[in-house]
Amino acid sequence: MTWNCKLCSANFTTRTQLFKHCRLRHSHFSRVSPLPCLYDDCMCTFLTLSALGTHLSRYHIPEHRTSAGQSQEPVTFRCPLCTYQHPFSESVLLSHIRSHLKKHEMVLCPYKDCNYSTNVYSSFNSHKSRVHRANLASDFRNDIVSEHTQNPQSTSSEVTCDLNEECPGNSTDIQDEEQHDSFELKNQLKLNLASLFLKMQAILHVSNTATQEIVDNLNQIFSLSQPLIKGAVSDILERHGHNITDSTLNEVVSAVMDSNVVYSSTSKGAELSSSKRRKTFVEHSYPMVIPVEYHLEASGHTIMYVPILQMIQELFKNTDILKKIQEPNSEPGHYVSYRDGSHFHENMLLSKEELNIAIQLYIDDLEIANPLGTSRKIYKICALYWVIANLPPKYRSAMHTIQLAVLAKVTDLKKYGYAAILAPFMRDVHILEQDGVFIESLGQNVKGTIFCVSADNLAAHGLGGFIESFKAEYVCRFCMATSEQFQKTEVRVEKFVPRSKASHDLHVQNVLESDILSSQFGVKGDCVLHETLNYFHQITGLPPDILHDLLEGIVPVELSLCIKEMIRLKYFTLEYLNQKISSFPYQHTDKVNKPKPIPKTFMTRRTIGGNAHENATLLRLLPLLVGSKVPEGNVVWAVLMELKEVVELALCPSFTDETLDYFVCKISDHRQILQEVFPHFRLRPKHHYMEHYPNLVKCFGPLVHVWTMRFEAKHRFFKRVVHDSQNFKNILKTLAISHQHMMAYHLGAPSFFKPKTQTSSVETVWVSALPEVAQAHIRGLTANDTVYHTSKVIIDGIDYISGMFVSVGVSGGLSKFCKLEQIYLVNQNVSFLCCDFDSWYVEHLRSYELSATHCLSIHQQSDFNDSVPLSAYQIEGLLLLTPKRFLQVRQN
Repeated sequence: MTWNCKLCSANFTTRTQLFKHCRLRHSHFSRVSPLPCLYDDCMCTFLTLSALGTHLSRYHIPEHRTSAGQSQEPVTFRCPLCTYQHPFSESVLLSHIRSHLKKHEMVLCPYKDCNYSTNVYSSFNSHKSRVHRANLASDFRNDIVSEHTQNPQSTSSEVTCDLNEECPGNSTDIQDEEQHDSFELKNQLKLNLASLFLKMQAILHVSNTATQEIVDNLNQIFSLSQPLIKGAVSDILERHGHNITDSTLNEVVSAVMDSNVVYSSTSKGAELSSSKRRKTFVEHSYPMVIPVEYHLEASGHTIMYVPILQMIQELFKNTDILKKIQEPNSEPGHYVSYRDGSHFHENMLLSKEELNIAIQLYIDDLEIANPLGTSRKIYKICALYWVIANLPPKYRSAMHTIQLAVLAKVTDLKKYGYAAILAPFMRDVHILEQDGVFIESLGQNVKGTIFCVSADNLAAHGLGGFIESFKAEYVCRFCMATSEQFQKTEVRVEKFVPRSKASHDLHVQNVLESDILSSQFGVKGDCVLHETLNYFHQITGLPPDILHDLLEGIVPVELSLCIKEMIRLKYFTLEYLNQKISSFPYQHTDKVNKPKPIPKTFMTRRTIGGNAHENATLLRLLPLLVGSKVPEGNVVWAVLMELKEVVELALCPSFTDETLDYFVCKISDHRQILQEVFPHFRLRPKHHYMEHYPNLVKCFGPLVHVWTMRFEAKHRFFKRVVHDSQNFKNILKTLAISHQHMMAYHLGAPSFFKPKTQTSSVETVWVSALPEVAQAHIRGLTANDTVYHTSKVIIDGIDYISGMFVSVGVSGGLSKFCKLEQIYLVNQNVSFLCCDFDSWYVEHLRSYELSATHCLSIHQQSDFNDSVPLSAYQIEGLLLLTPKRFLQVRQN
């Protein structure tokens, strides 16, 4: 039998060899590239090698314990108090027994030769901890656990004894002369040590000073331990009757110290002894692209640039990226990616059949110092990031997939302009357009260009050459509507002239000839990207940002407006609402995005503030918080409920033409009722931008794929670097190098992306003990008598947890819902045993009322109407569920 490493191409004849290989080669990357279980039929992944070792000892019998004549049927646990039976697992056995104790049922101790009995939960636990420490199947009574069978997936630690040489917690000798000679082993251990230091600085953000302090102290401890080593070696030799000279003994001690890679590699003058030497070692041993410092006109004014052509070459050396780019990223009849939009098809370079690189840029300012401190705005930085848009959206959201291009101080950007700041970057992108970049794995040059630039409105207008004042007459980069016109007229009536490439180029030409004309067109100049590149235009390259337009713009303003009015109407008080927000039983992801109480100053500020996640959660759960306090048919409440539906549609990852028509209607309905209820409310420019969304989906694909949410999360890396290092000397260089060290660590990992499916805790169950619907499904996938089940699985970064709800199928035009009861892992497939629920749509709450049918069904992720699972809440005796985004139901 051959054992293949899932993280590289290595293969071995025994599991022991594979485990040692993973321990030596991959364990130091485990937190960014989780270690998969060695068995192909197991989807578990682990962040530490010790967790993997524990899993192997509990759930997989090693090959040297399996021989001809040994049964491989699972050891069975049978409860003496009920009909429950399960493949043996100490945790399952004890958990089930404790379930009887919680009901105060009398339980006899399950261990052999023990007559203790009790019906008190705490007493049993105390007895177990005092008297019974062993966990072997043979330690339990024969009427509870069958001992005549062996369990290949048992939790019995009897197997652990035979895995001593594999478990990382034991003092084993890593060196295996059959696999590695000492020279190769020492080099690999040195690389592991360098990876540890790189992780400390790039991933854990330990400062250079702290790292050096650790290195120096460790080296000193090892040095001072030489007399102990000498004494120990001398004692051993004397006990065995060997007498050697003191010089020979010193030579042995010296050899022992040299074989200690930590000591030998960090001693004075060694390769990893200082920060500068470690930096040099990383640059030579890891796939690192070194950032380049460019000086502007004046002395002391610089930018940092990470060469994009070199970075693309390094990224494409990773086979993971090539595989992901080749995954299908389009669906006929639907708008699911940028490839389905008209702007992609109109791009003469990207729309070609051969592989071309589509680049999505992001530009924004970030404050890396304390915004309330004396350094505020002094160290404000403009950052330019990019990502390969060819990757499916689920992979583009990973932070290490987003690359750094340029860092510059905002003061320099205002003084020298975008052309000077972006000059080296634009030069390389122009080369990418004209000549391409050589991809070694493909053996050819691959061309590419910038598809779009994601940014908030201020940055988009600044880079695109539009007027940056949103109180001007022309504030829209999508059409020629004036501020007064869009107060009275909707975009849907098509009275506004859309901006086109030709008309915009004419406007730019006129403005360049006469500055006074800028107020007539809303244009102040050309875009540096358009000036340099052949396949980019600001009219087709600056998508809207639903994060700033909706979740941090329209939503907090309208929530403030409507809540103020409902408080005036005495439906509830601010204190009551805040008490509901604080005490609501948030579940799963809602806990992470729990909204903050609304500040008392919200009426004067005319906004509730908050970040995008919090505002989205508050708007979605507001019907469950205070919906019962508001009379049905209330027009103020209707404003928020219409806005809630608009947000759900804007966040939708897939559209059809019918869905887009519905989107247009919902935006129009929201506008009409908003202006009817609040006739004196003046629409913001973001309200007008929102009206363009349905048409812009046809141009760019789903807008949630080009928003700034994940890019903004990238800022945290740089803020943390500054916070932990407290080093403001040449801050741009410090940040750029730290980022590239982080990227070198990820690129050096055996896998660039996390596995598609991950779980960390599994149990085995009898197929025959499962419900009939599950048995029938699993029998079609495997002939095994047992399968794995778990309470949580991660698929494409989405957590599925028992107790969550998913939308599956349709009934009467409404989405049906199921509750996840059990999750089965069968032959690399994930199957969900679900309890079906009837659903009724409650118009007043824009939510679904659920009622259990007690019918079971089994589904896979591909059956779901939406991949995002939801939480249901008991509100005043009703089980209510409110969706996060528009549900496009699938017919069964």
